[in-house]
Amino acid sequence: MASSTRFGYDATSTQRKKLWDPSETLGIINTDPGYQRITCVGHAPSQRRRCRNPIRSDNRDFITTTLNEIAYLRPDNPTVVSRLRAIAGPALCVRYHQGQAESIVMQWQRKIQQLSPRVDERKPSKPARDDKNEDSEQTINELREQLREMRELLAQVRDERNGQGSQSQAYERPNEQASRRRQEAERRRQESEEREKEERRREEERKRQEREEKEREARRKEEERLEEERREREKEESKRRAREEQAARNERIRQRAQKLREEREREKREAERREEEEWEQSWIKYQERWAEFRTAPLREGNIRDAIPWPVKSGSYRDVNASNVKDFLQRALARDASPVKLIRKECRKWHPDSMNRLLRDAQLTDVDRMMIKMICLVVTDLLNSASGRSSESFD
Repeated sequence: MASSTRFGYDATSTQRKKLWDPSETLGIINTDPGYQRITCVGHAPSQRRRCRNPIRSDNRDFITTTLNEIAYLRPDNPTVVSRLRAIAGPALCVRYHQGQAESIVMQWQRKIQQLSPRVDERKPSKPARDDKNEDSEQTINELREQLREMRELLAQVRDERNGQGSQSQAYERPNEQASRRRQEAERRRQESEEREKEERRREEERKRQEREEKEREARRKEEERLEEERREREKEESKRRAREEQAARNERIRQRAQKLREEREREKREAERREEEEWEQSWIKYQERWAEFRTAPLREGNIRDAIPWPVKSGSYRDVNASNVKDFLQRALARDASPVKLIRKECRKWHPDSMNRLLRDAQLTDVDRMMIKMICLVVTDLLNSASGRSSESFD
């Protein structure tokens, strides 16, 4: 027992110290909320995060043991990389991310390279050459002494077990087998619970994503419906404004057209009124000239200027059958009987009457032809008016 106590004390005093923490440096533990344990170290691109699938318990034990062993090695030790390659496959889920083993090792190597300068800073300065030799010799001696004590202790333990083995072997083996079965059953149960829990979580995640997708789709459709209604309203409003503007333009055009028609009609009526007044004035002047022509003595000069010719201008130059007929139809007084007035004009312009009236005047053959033409026009008008009412000359 004394030997055992002494060995335990010496082992503790000479126990190696860990140089770094591989689990923390490499991010082996999943720090997502609700996990805080070793899960698949692969990357899930669809979720933009680390994979949360569980890995087998024996792989977790192997990873933990390997990380604990390389913690005593310097990070730049070649053995570290080879051991990391050994745990890269077990640290990835079999279903999705086994193909990421090489990239995971490369990520770990980059993290170790970033860690190496900090480990070098914590490295103690080298002692003097003589102190190093002395420490080495002392360490070798201590190790030799511990090795001897360990051999003695192992021999003692072996003897004790051989002495009791024959008595307890029959009982220990069944107990050990039952214990292993219980442990194996417990391990399977835990793995099954973890798988069920992960499956439930995945199912809940799937349902949540489906709900969110349905909600997004419903919102999108609602937004499209509202946008379509807005466009329809704008289209109808645009059509309504276009109709109103067109109606306003049409109304302005109609009003301008009506105004132009009214203006033309007014101008036409005004022109007709002025023309009627002109015809009335020409008839009045014609009557006045005839009255003056009958009473006034003939003077020397051109007889043509003295005769009151039956045309609107009263001038000899405008005398022709058309102008005479137009004058007698339009310039006659409206308040008198047209037939009586035409018959009176027929008596005036009869050649015999004109010859008696102009017996002292010097008429040319042209003048006599003009008088005869006027008499024929008036006679024709009288003959036409004999079988019709006076309204024919209105």
